[in-house]
Amino acid sequence: MQIRTIVAGTAALALLAGCGSSGGTTGTPTPTSQPTGTGQSGGAPKVGTPLDVTVFEAAPCTAVTPAQVEAFGLTGVTGKVNTTAPGKACLWTGVNTAARSSPGLVILPDGTNLGTIYANKDNGTYAAFEELPAIQGYPAALTLAADLRAQGNCEISVGVSDDRAILFTFSSLSGSPRFADPCGSLTEFANLAITTIKAGAK
Repeated sequence: MQIRTIVAGTAALALLAGCGSSGGTTGTPTPTSQPTGTGQSGGAPKVGTPLDVTVFEAAPCTAVTPAQVEAFGLTGVTGKVNTTAPGKACLWTGVNTAARSSPGLVILPDGTNLGTIYANKDNGTYAAFEELPAIQGYPAALTLAADLRAQGNCEISVGVSDDRAILFTFSSLSGSPRFADPCGSLTEFANLAITTIKAGAK
């Protein structure tokens, strides 16, 4: 597994990319409308109910519970803090398990929110950028520095407030049951994290 890096705005976003050898398809997130509002910088949708991610910055691996990780199919996998990421991050490495996949998340630092990500959507920063259905009311976008969906990889950015965003990453190997739909799998994982963050950010 290798780590690739891009720049969006003034912050580098660490995108975790895995190795694979055959084709795949785009994800199919659960249909939910994007939040409405006047919008924030860069044309990104406003976040109606902001989340405080402070507690999860202190311990990013707690953003997805062990029971959720197990339900996702990563039996016996424990999240490890990713110190090479530009923000507080966790990676669940399951490439050596039957899942043959590794989801991760990066709580992006101040200065990189969904607005700054949207502001870079047309300047060549992304090989693929696509507004996605909101995840539990939180605006989401496909943000691929390189389009490696056919290799079982995906990256999604989710705005949890008008000032903060979380980058979700997914990599899988050929033979993974999730290889053909990395973005659908990542949307599922992001939904788990948002559920936990909502419960802990009250």
